Amino acid sequence: MSRASKAAARDFSVANHGSIALLTPQTPEARSWVDEHLPEDVMTFGGGIVVEPRYLDGILEGITIDGLSLGGGH
Repeated sequence: MSRASKAAARDFSVANHGSIALLTPQTPEARSWVDEHLPEDVMTFGGGIVVEPRYLDGILEGITIDGLSLGGGH
């Protein structure tokens, strides 16, 4: 993979829709992070994890603290 495409790759995409946000794992590392840090019974929609806005900042902080990257409008 070229350096430019590595830089463009993100572990998670985030789409904040106001009343809900969708957090979508894009890499195997991101899927592992979800399995380790989020409850088994998370609600999903179209491959993304539905997150209430009040929890989004804490989840995104945990993702970045663990060294994973984010993309999308958050």
